[in-house]
Formats: sequence, structure tokens, C-alpha cells
Amino acid sequence: MDRKRLTALKTRLSGISGGRFVQQDGFNPSYVVTPLGERLSRVRILSVVVDKFAAETGKFASLTIDDGTDTIRVKVFSALSMIENIVPGDTVDVIGRIKEYNGELYIAPEVITKVSDPNFEILRELEIRRREKNLGGMRETILKHKEQASDVDELARMMVERYGMEHEFVEDILAQEEGGKPSVDAKKSVMDMIESLDKGEGCDYTDLIASSGLGENEIDKAVQELLEEGLCYEPRPGKIRRL
Repeated sequence: MDRKRLTALKTRLSGISGGRFVQQDGFNPSYVVTPLGERLSRVRILSVVVDKFAAETGKFASLTIDDGTDTIRVKVFSALSMIENIVPGDTVDVIGRIKEYNGELYIAPEVITKVSDPNFEILRELEIRRREKNLGGMRETILKHKEQASDVDELARMMVERYGMEHEFVEDILAQEEGGKPSVDAKKSVMDMIESLDKGEGCDYTDLIASSGLGENEIDKAVQELLEEGLCYEPRPGKIRRL
């Protein structure tokens, strides 16, 4: 039976690191459920190479990439020529699958392309922001209709019929909402982004929401806990800084 190839979804690394990895068996691809409820298996990441490693055996190499929201390793076990001409400081567009080994999420690349046109980066940012806005809108719609259904299946059917949402998306959103407190990964991701977005006067909340890949409720929960734990503070309304 032919299997349709998954679309490589353009996303941020914080969406991967702040999500939940689901291991699948057989031919079913494993995936990460992001804080916005999106399932990521095959991804496309625009980032900067901050480190490169090549084993002396010549059978393994890796790149550590950073997109401004988090870092992840890109592991190459064959076809090492794929990264032969790539060095730290290069901006690259990586297409690959999310994998997990010993608790570490990494990307197994299919294609790695150098990027030199700054307009490419601007376009990617706009594409991701539009996707995040759409996902956030669907999430709010699900939560708004939550009390109108007796159970998850009824709510999922309602969202499928009225808005064309996927059943699994509704289930993932509700599962995250019932999780209550933000995950440790989500808090770390938010704290790292606060630091990276702070240009000297604090991180603006609107920039944090736009760049995080997390839902607004998830960010609010994470920020509140960081403030309560004394790890961050608000120098003035609308701004937050890491201590």
C-alpha cells in the first residue's frame, strides 16, 4: 500500500522542545504535539548553525542549530556530504524528521540548504506567525465550545462538522488544557525566549507571544510561575526580564 509522504511543516524549535513526544510503532511516524496542538513529524526549520561535530570514524556528524527560540541537534548517520560545506555561522533551511533517543529530541535531515537572502528569513517568519495565529484561533474556538458538549468525542464531532478541524487536533488541545500547569520544558523555553528577546529594557509580552510557538494561556501560566519563583521580574507594565 502506498503511503502519502508527510508535509514538512514550517515551525519554531520552541514548538518542538515545548511539546510532547509521542512514539509510534511500525510504519506510523512518531511526532511531537506542540503547545498549540499541532502534530509535528516532518519539519522545516530555518536557523543558524552554532556548532558542528564530526566523528573520527567518518560515520557520524551533527549540527547544532539555533532559530532564536531554542536549539536542537541535526544528526547525520550517512551521506555526511550533506553537511560537508556547512560551517558555524551559516543560516540553513533544514527539512527532516523529529526523532528521539535517550530522552533527546533531534532532527534526522533529508535536505539541508544554505540561505543567504534575508528576505527568505522575513518570509518564513511571516508564514510561521500566520500559522500560529490560525492554530491559536482554532484552540480558542475549541475551548469556547467545550461546555456545549458532554464529552470529548461529541466536542470533536462538533468541531469537525462546523469548522473542519481534525478529530485528533481537538483531542490534543483538550489533553493539554487538562494538564494544568505548564511543563518544565515550556517554562524553560519561555525563560530562554525572555532572555533572547530582551534588548536591554526587557522582553515585550507581545513579542514573547508572537515568537514562542506556545498558546497565550500556556505563556501566561509559565510567566506567572517564573514571577512567583523569583526567576523573572517586571521592570514596567508590558515588559518582563530574567533575573
